[in-house]
Amino acid sequence: MTGRKVAQLGMLTALLVGSPLLAGKNNTLVFSMEAEIPALDPQKSNAAPSFTVGNALFECLVRTVDGKVTPGVAKSWDTSKDGKMITFHLRDSKWSDGKPVTAQDFEYGIKRLLDPKTAAEYAFAAYYIAGAEAYNLGKNANADSVGVKATDAKTLKVTLNNPTPYFLGYLGAYCFAPARKDIVEKFGNAYATAADKAVYNGPFILKEWKNEQRKFLAKNTGYWNPGAIKLNGVEILQISDTATALSMFENGELDFVEVPSNLYKQYEQKGMAKPFFNGADDWMKVNVKPNPEKPWLANANFRKAVGWAIDRDSYCAISTKGLYTPNSRFVLPIVQGVSRKYGEEFPLQFYAPKGDVAKAKDFLKKAMGELKIDAPSKITIEYLIQDNDECRLMAETLQQQIEKNLGINVKIKLVPRKQRAQMEQEHQYDMVYSGWMPDYDDPMSYMEIWLGDSSQNNSGYASPAFDKLIKAAQVEKDAKKRMSMIAQAEKVILDDAPMIPLQLRRKAILTSPSLVGLSTPLIGSQYDFVYASLK
Repeated sequence: MTGRKVAQLGMLTALLVGSPLLAGKNNTLVFSMEAEIPALDPQKSNAAPSFTVGNALFECLVRTVDGKVTPGVAKSWDTSKDGKMITFHLRDSKWSDGKPVTAQDFEYGIKRLLDPKTAAEYAFAAYYIAGAEAYNLGKNANADSVGVKATDAKTLKVTLNNPTPYFLGYLGAYCFAPARKDIVEKFGNAYATAADKAVYNGPFILKEWKNEQRKFLAKNTGYWNPGAIKLNGVEILQISDTATALSMFENGELDFVEVPSNLYKQYEQKGMAKPFFNGADDWMKVNVKPNPEKPWLANANFRKAVGWAIDRDSYCAISTKGLYTPNSRFVLPIVQGVSRKYGEEFPLQFYAPKGDVAKAKDFLKKAMGELKIDAPSKITIEYLIQDNDECRLMAETLQQQIEKNLGINVKIKLVPRKQRAQMEQEHQYDMVYSGWMPDYDDPMSYMEIWLGDSSQNNSGYASPAFDKLIKAAQVEKDAKKRMSMIAQAEKVILDDAPMIPLQLRRKAILTSPSLVGLSTPLIGSQYDFVYASLK
């Protein structure tokens, strides 16, 4: 990539990062992220940007590559006849300070994930492990009751509540990364908040971290498989303005860049945009907790009225220029089913792609009768969404459709991304733009977050029927029966409507001709650059 011209935006990069890198120089991959990463603590991280970077800094027992589970620190593993115990045999590998990675590091990391004091949002991910849920919820204070045990430095035994074949892939998730007890205790709450406040065992090491500016990752020469890593380094710039990032790519300062949705068609017509589903399934989440000032939010008929009032075809065409695609169900259809994709085995169209105004008004009439409200104009909802151009257009499009088709009032509340996430977590919303990216290739990754006791369920929704089906599916050994239970549960939650499906999120990127091997995984991270290379 030498010889690509750098225009005046090189000056902008200098201001942002202090020492600009021409993309590709010194075999270093350069790209940008819109959001800042608050921390890289594997057990406390809860967002795709953190997973994207953390996936390169830490190596779990296994690593998912192109959708397949491959050996990580564990060179092999055995599963007991009853399917409840997995024994991992660890390879020789080292932390970035030269100390060996041990089975005890994995035991400590998983138990730290579950420790109530950690307050990890992803603790639920380990509930398949025997004793994990009781320990995390404080019902059993004995950490030794959790079914994770290092029998020696190279052997880790994980005991499950029930046979769970897909849990092996789950162990590649960032939250299951190993943790060094001495390092965690040394830095306390500051652990993994700066480059020098952690040690790493992955393909790369974090060498520099300037908040809201840049991160620089260097190849970890002590990684157990260094020959597979082609890049010398990775520089990640934080650039909140998508137009700026795009200009920098065109001027040779970035190796790949996301295309803003408003420009997607332009680059698609040129044959340059590369669209892909990133696993995100977006919806309007409804705060269904009883609210005497807005009782309609707790009314299922009202929520379905809103769902049917949306023309998802035109909504996606207007708000994202067709980059995102309409979704009329809950679960992402392209996750794995029993032997085919889930959507192929269990086809479902709960909402019509173009909506149905007559049906929407009928549901609204039922809701108003139940609530003793005599006019739609007396109903107001506030839609919470983050403040950027794309989200603003999404909100305005929904506002116009819902107000026109139902006659109710829709107010838009635009806040910064971080504030939106906090308000959602604290139930400070009527409806909020939300969604989920799967942590493993199975519809259960979407379903389990809506259990009544899930830490991710901050809507107030709790359904005995839904919980019964999902809890049963979690222990069902017959794959077909299990998937059928999940499909039934999907219909239950759609009919209860604590969430109103909107779209399946696609991203589109432009890449330099010199960049090869960049992966866009459906699971976990936004981009996987671990095995990428520059010609």
